[in-house]
Order: sequence, then C-alpha cells, then structure tokens
Amino acid sequence: MQPHLVLLFVYSIDRGSLSAVTDYHRSTGSARTQRCALYSLLITPVGMKKGWKRFLTDLVVPSRFLHLDEFQQEFSVKDPVLPAVFIQDGKLIHELITADEINRINSTDQLAELVKKRLIEFFR
Repeated sequence: MQPHLVLLFVYSIDRGSLSAVTDYHRSTGSARTQRCALYSLLITPVGMKKGWKRFLTDLVVPSRFLHLDEFQQEFSVKDPVLPAVFIQDGKLIHELITADEINRINSTDQLAELVKKRLIEFFR
C-alpha cells in the first residue's frame, strides 16, 4: 500500500454541534429519524465501538474521521452526499462507499467487509 493514502470516513453532521449526541439517540429509533447512519454505526455514548477500533488498527491504510463542515472546508466539496467513505490519494479523493450503501448497512461487521472489498478493488 502507498504511504500517502488515507481512508476518510465522513459523517453527515457538523462537528461541535449537539447533533452528534442527538444522532446517536435518534439511531435507537426509526431509520427515518436517523440523520447520520455512519455515526450511529460506529459511535456509542462512550466513544467508538471497540470492534471497529480493532478493525482500523488491522488495516494497512490509515484512517481519519471528518464531520461535514471539516470535509467541506478541507476538500472544497459543495453539497456532498454523505455519509460516505473516501480514499484520499494525495490531494485527490475517490469515493469508495456511497451514502446509499452506508444507509443499508446494519453492523460494523458489514461495513468492515465492504471497506475491505472496496480497498481490494481500488488497488487492482
């Protein structure tokens, strides 16, 4: 793997707002009230899920987690369809997993499998 590659997991919520806490609580309700499926999959009231943390440490590609406003500021992307997973290659970004795909995922295990599959496809 190339050292300048980074996985970007981008939430559909802004940082520093109470929406992150609200999103977690909404995730226990119906899917219609859920604002960020990625956040709900990965985060508990006490932090990132342990199994997901282990998955990330086993990956050869480093990862970052960005909120909507951080992503827009850093990459100048207007109105991105989020949540999504991108791979950053230098200054370029490539979408690996779309919002529609994330919204259909029910567990961190499913997300981990899809991340691994897409990384393999990316490097072919």
